[in-house]
Amino acid sequence: MNAFADQPILPFAQGDWRIEPRGSVGAALAEARRRCDLTIEQVAQSTRVPVRYLAAIEAERFDMIPARIYARGFAQAFARAVGLCERWTGDAICAALSDRKFAAAA
Repeated sequence: MNAFADQPILPFAQGDWRIEPRGSVGAALAEARRRCDLTIEQVAQSTRVPVRYLAAIEAERFDMIPARIYARGFAQAFARAVGLCERWTGDAICAALSDRKFAAAA
């Protein structure tokens, strides 16, 4: 049986392989961060995304992020830092945000 049957590895660029997770985007990012043995502060430092926004993404509190475009970009930077599929992350964020409102949009 293939060890990656439930999490296929997809190529994105030559020599760049990312895992496409299953489930909620916040939980997948948090688990990947822990697997990489990184603190949220270390991810914030490498991505230059404020800790409060990374924590909001992990908790799926997207209402704490100023706009959809920021939520998607921050989540994709987070995914890149912890080795997850950026395309899956962007799609998952868009799906999660499809019915949510933002402070700036209200």
